[in-house]
Amino acid sequence: IVNGGMRAVTAGINPVALNQGIRKAARMISDEVTRIAKPVNGIEDLRNVATIASGSLEMGRIIAQAFDRVGENGSTVVEESQTLVDEIEFTEGLTIDRGFLSPYLVKDDERQIAELMAPRVLVTDAKIENVNEVVPLLEQLVKSKEPIFIVAEDVAGEALSALVVNKMRGVLDVVAIKAPGFGQRRKEYLQDIAIATGATFVAEEVGITLDSVTLDMLGTADRIVVAKELTTIVTDGSNEEAIEMRIAQIRREAENADTDFDKEKAQERIAALGGGIARIKVGAATETELKDKKLRYEDALNSVDSARELGIVPGGGSCLAYLQVSMEETVLAAMDSEDERQGALILMKALSSPAMQVAENAGIEGAVVLSKIQSIAAEKGHGYGWDAGKMEYCDLFERGVIDPAKVTINAVENSASVAGLVLTTECLVTEIPVNMSDAEKQAMFDAEGMGAGMGGGIA
Repeated sequence: IVNGGMRAVTAGINPVALNQGIRKAARMISDEVTRIAKPVNGIEDLRNVATIASGSLEMGRIIAQAFDRVGENGSTVVEESQTLVDEIEFTEGLTIDRGFLSPYLVKDDERQIAELMAPRVLVTDAKIENVNEVVPLLEQLVKSKEPIFIVAEDVAGEALSALVVNKMRGVLDVVAIKAPGFGQRRKEYLQDIAIATGATFVAEEVGITLDSVTLDMLGTADRIVVAKELTTIVTDGSNEEAIEMRIAQIRREAENADTDFDKEKAQERIAALGGGIARIKVGAATETELKDKKLRYEDALNSVDSARELGIVPGGGSCLAYLQVSMEETVLAAMDSEDERQGALILMKALSSPAMQVAENAGIEGAVVLSKIQSIAAEKGHGYGWDAGKMEYCDLFERGVIDPAKVTINAVENSASVAGLVLTTECLVTEIPVNMSDAEKQAMFDAEGMGAGMGGGIA
C-alpha cells in the first residue's frame, strides 16, 4: 500500500484524498469479510484454527481439547512445566477484573504477578483502614503459616502499610484486591466469591465484623494468581454443590431482570462461577524452546478467541484474493473523487499480496497461484483456494485451511491505517542502510565477539 501510494503521490495525486480512499476501501472490505465469514462449527474448526496459528498439529489438538472441555464460559491459561512434554489440566475457577492494591505485594517481579498456593480467603464489604481490626486474624495466620487473600471494598492507610511490611519481611504471605463492581452489584460479586471459595461473607448487615473473624470463617482455594488488573481464583472443588445452587439462583434473577444490562451482568457472573480453567502446561528440553512454544500457544489461543467472536474465512490469503475481484466495482463506485478512487485501487491491488507471498514462500510463482485462485473462486464460489502444505487447489473449509475473520479484518484495517499515516507525513526519519562487503562484515563480527568475550576490564 505504501509503495503504491508513494508512486501516486509522486505523480501528483492529493495524499489526503488518497488516504481517504484507502480507508474507505478498507472499511468496505472489512464489512464484507464480516458478512461472508462462517461461524465456528464445532471443535474441528477450532482445532484447524489453532493448528494453523501455532504451526503444530499437536498444539492444535491440545487447544481444541481445552476449549471443548471448559466451554464458552471458561478460560485457558498457558503455564510452564518441568517435564519434556505438553500436558493439559482442568480445574474449576473464576476470574475477577481487579489486580493487586500495591506493587509491593508482588512476588514474581519479572512477570509482575503474585501467586498464592492453597491460600485462605477473606471476603468482606468493609473498608479496611485500621490495622487493629485484622490483627487478631493475621496473628492466627502467622501461627498456622498459611497465605491469605483479601477481597475488600478497599485496603488503605496503616492497614495496607502493615500488610506490605509483613509481606516484605516474610512474616505473612498476603495479597489484597479491591472488590469488583459497584453498589449493590459489588455485594453480589462478593457473595459469589465467598460461595466459590467456601468463605463466610463478612458484612455488618449480617452481623459479622472484621475483629470477630476466625480461621473457620475463611475460604480456601487451590491457587490464586493476582496480576496488575486481573485475578484468577482456582478453586479446590470442595464447593461445587453450593456453586451450582448459586448459578441456578443467578439464572432466575436474569430471567426476571428489567433491563438488558442487568441480564448481561448476570450472564457474566454465571460465566465467572461456572466456567472452568484449562491449564496448558508447556514442556521443553531447553529454555529457548520453552519460550518459543509458550508464545506459539498464546498466539493460537488468541486466534481461537478471534474465530469464536467473528467466525472464520478461507486461509492462505484466498479470502482477500477473492474479494479483490468480487468487490472492485462496488468499492470504486463508492468513492467521491478520482483521487479517492486511486487510493481504493491501491488497496485493492494490495489484497493479492498475502496469497502471492504464501505461494512464493512455498517456492511457486505468486502471480500464477493468484490467477488460479481467483478463477477457481469465480467458478466454484467463495471458499476455494490453494493449500500450500499439499500444493493443491481445493475447498479450504473442508481441508481445514482457515483464518479467523477478525485477524483478516485487523490486517486490512491496520495496514491501511499505517500506510495512510506514512503517505500524509511530510517527513520520515530512518537509518540509511550501510552496504558492507563480506570482509567488513566478518571484521565487525569478530570485533563484537572479542568485545563480548573480554568481560569487564580495567577502565
